[in-house]
Amino acid sequence: MPAITNRFRASRLEPKATLPLAFFIVGLLVLASAGIAPAQAKKGVDANTAGASDKNYKAGIKMFERGDYDGAIDAELQAVYFARNGYQPDAYYQLGLAYQAKKDYQKAYDALSKSCTQAMSNANEAHLALAQVCTAMKKYDEATKEEVKAFEGLHYMEGIYPKILFQQAMNLDASGNPEAALGKFAEALGREKWKDWEPWIHYCECLMKLKKWVEAYQSLDGMLTTTTTIKGLDFERVHLDMGICALAKGNHQGALDNWHKVLEYNPDNKEAHLQLALLLDSEQHLSSAIAEYKYFMRMAGSTDDVRVKQVETRIALMEQMMHKEEAPPPVQTSPYLRKQQQEPPQPVGDPGF
Repeated sequence: MPAITNRFRASRLEPKATLPLAFFIVGLLVLASAGIAPAQAKKGVDANTAGASDKNYKAGIKMFERGDYDGAIDAELQAVYFARNGYQPDAYYQLGLAYQAKKDYQKAYDALSKSCTQAMSNANEAHLALAQVCTAMKKYDEATKEEVKAFEGLHYMEGIYPKILFQQAMNLDASGNPEAALGKFAEALGREKWKDWEPWIHYCECLMKLKKWVEAYQSLDGMLTTTTTIKGLDFERVHLDMGICALAKGNHQGALDNWHKVLEYNPDNKEAHLQLALLLDSEQHLSSAIAEYKYFMRMAGSTDDVRVKQVETRIALMEQMMHKEEAPPPVQTSPYLRKQQQEPPQPVGDPGF
C-alpha cells in the first residue's frame, strides 16, 4: 500500500504550508484595505505605460501628416520610451519615416531596421521604406533585398505592389541602369491609361538618358494631352524636359518656346534660365545669355555652389569677349605721321633766353 502511505504523508505535511499562506492572506487584506487588488494594481501600471506609448505614437502620426517632422520624431521616441522593453514596431516605423523626410538617412535606416526586426507580420511598408532609404544611401544591393521582402504576401498590383515596382525602378536608375529601370517604371504604371505622375516622369527621363528623344518628347506631350487626371502633374518639369528633347534634335525655337512656358508658370525657375542662357550662349547672343546666367545665379544662391562658380567663370570670359568686340579700331594715320611716331624724340637745346 505504498501509494496510500505516501498520500497520507503528504496530507500530514500540508499544515506546514499554512504559514506562507497566512502571510499571503495578510497581504491580500492589506491591498484590499487600500482598495487595490494585486492583479488590478499590476494592470493599472501597465495600462498607464501602454496608454502613454499609444498616445505619443498617435500624436507623432498627426505631426508627421502636418509636416512637423521634428515634433513627430520627439513623439515617436517617447512612444518607444514608454513601451514595455522598447517593443513598439509601429512607432519605430513612423520614426523612420520622419527621419527619412528630413533626409537623415542613417537614423531612418536604424529605426526602420528595428521596426522590421520587431514586426510580427510581413511589415511590407517598413521593408519598402527601408529599401528607399538604402537607395538614398547608395546601398543598392541591400535595397534589392528589402524590395523582395516588401513583396511577401502581396497579390500582383494590389495594395502597395505598384509602389514597390516603382522603388525597384528607382533603385535600378540610381545604380546606373536606366534601361532596366525603364521597364520597371512602365510596369509600375500598369496596363490601363497611365495616371501616376512620379513613375511617368521618371519613365520619360529614362528615355532621355538613353537618348531616345522622340519617344521621350511624345510621352511628355502625352501627359499634357491625356484626358486622365494626373495627380501632382508638374507642368514646369514637363516643359523643361520637352525643351531639352527639342534642343537635342536641333529644334532651337521649340526649345525656347518650352522654356518660356516654364517661366510663365514660374518666372524664378532657375533651370529654365540656365537652359536659356546656354542656348543663347551657343548662338553668340552674349548679352542676352549673360542676363539669363545672372538670373540663374540669383535664383541658385548658395545652394548650387559648383554650377554658380562655373557660371561666374563663363560670364567673366564672355564679358572679356564683348569688350574686345567693342574696342574702337586704331586711327588710320599718314606714312609721315607714322614715321614721326616711330622716331625717338630729339633733345631740345637751350633756347637762348
